[in-house]
Amino acid sequence: MRIARRSLACLIATGLLAFGTGCGGNKDKIVGKWKLVSGTDKDGKEQKMDLGGMAIVIEFTSDGNVNAGIDVGSIPAEQRKQLEADKDAFAEMSKLHPVGKYSVSGDTIEFTAAEKGAKGGGLFGGGKKDKEKAKIKIDGDTLTLSGDDGSAKFSRVK
Repeated sequence: MRIARRSLACLIATGLLAFGTGCGGNKDKIVGKWKLVSGTDKDGKEQKMDLGGMAIVIEFTSDGNVNAGIDVGSIPAEQRKQLEADKDAFAEMSKLHPVGKYSVSGDTIEFTAAEKGAKGGGLFGGGKKDKEKAKIKIDGDTLTLSGDDGSAKFSRVK
């Protein structure tokens, strides 16, 4: 009986340990497509995200890649009609393109630009470095990334 209790206790402890380490937290939650909703500058002032009615989409893949593009569904009808006239251009615009790699550790995400030395449009810090770090917060279908130059809020694309 004593051996059975010890085995049961070991089994429960092993199960709890496996459950605790198996949950990836933010690492698993971030995987998917996210639409940019709003942003703030480093002083906390809200920044307008006016892209002619279009929305930016970022995709975090389970293998650590980051892709970005435009949500073509958000293109105003008039512009969409013009773009659809050139089917190849519209198809290309519909694709998400690789922009880098990412890794998550706890509440921190590190982004590495796809091209070494590409310093023109980083995700979190204005593109000043090849690697950038940000704080990550996921609350349901809302993702907030906060870096040195401000923060960006995204909603999950379903």
